[in-house]
Amino acid sequence: MAERLGVGVIGVGTIGRQHAANLASLVPRARLVAVADANPEAAQRVAAELAVPAWSTSAEELAANPDVEAVVIASSHFAHLEGILAAARHKKDVFCEKPMTISLEQADQAIAAVTEARVRLQVGFMRRYDPAYVAAKRQIEAGSIGSPVLVKATHRNLSVPPSLTSGGAGAFVDSAVHDYDNARWFLDDEVVEVHAVAANVLGPGCRPDDLSLTTLRFARGGLATVETYAACGYAYDVRTEIAGTAGTLFVGQLRQTGCELATAAGVAHDTVRHWLARFGEAYQIELTDWVRRTLAGEPSPVTGAGLDTAMTTLYGYVLGLAIGETLWDTTSREPLQPTDGVD
Repeated sequence: MAERLGVGVIGVGTIGRQHAANLASLVPRARLVAVADANPEAAQRVAAELAVPAWSTSAEELAANPDVEAVVIASSHFAHLEGILAAARHKKDVFCEKPMTISLEQADQAIAAVTEARVRLQVGFMRRYDPAYVAAKRQIEAGSIGSPVLVKATHRNLSVPPSLTSGGAGAFVDSAVHDYDNARWFLDDEVVEVHAVAANVLGPGCRPDDLSLTTLRFARGGLATVETYAACGYAYDVRTEIAGTAGTLFVGQLRQTGCELATAAGVAHDTVRHWLARFGEAYQIELTDWVRRTLAGEPSPVTGAGLDTAMTTLYGYVLGLAIGETLWDTTSREPLQPTDGVD
């Protein structure tokens, strides 16, 4: 087994820069050997800041670099497929930020490419590595809440992120997808029906899904609700409840630090203000595990093929925006007609 893995990062915006910094100094068995970005100034700047020996402006050039043994894709959602295909052509294992792609057709292409190339593809759902979410999963596995039957997830941004502006990928693709994956993980089951609604409450400049609500029905009868709000104004508020037949787990909190101010006017405390403040540790743990698995030849815990059902579900939601409300059959990829007792 090689001692260290040579990694190239495609896309060095906010999350790409974070991944690059982690790989450069905080992931013990990684070597950051190249970065790429469509913006040459950004690529050159990050390369200089992190002492990276090579930078480029294309996924193809980075993937072709012989020092790059595996690729991290953190580019725009719309460019994920390009990076996956480039890595597959050059037989490089891939870590791709969520969403894997922005359409079912692209997902099928990506899965086919890595399967044919016999390389591994892991999709970046960092909450599976967050200590609080991991603790909840362990409690479920230990039987502490009996059989899990309901997941209730809230995802509210402090202010409107770029992905939720009129030119972005949208809440279903960018935000709620975390909770879709969490619900599948916590319930250890697959979605069979979807009900999704969305609204534009923040006005011009935002997408029609700046407020959204999704209900999921699972194969064994469990349910989940996922709420997203693009700009709540008070915090980065991400919390999850998992109810079981013998108890309930609560994950997440508004407070960033354990300090409260109590005066005659009341009690006050700070709040989480940014997603990196909340999940920064999870991103580092995630990449550390991916590098270890890649070097050891172990399978990834969240593969592209394993996400096919989730992707089908996801694009059922997107279609639901166009036709108002829809139930989605994740097997046939066709909308269902409403039946008695389901609306």
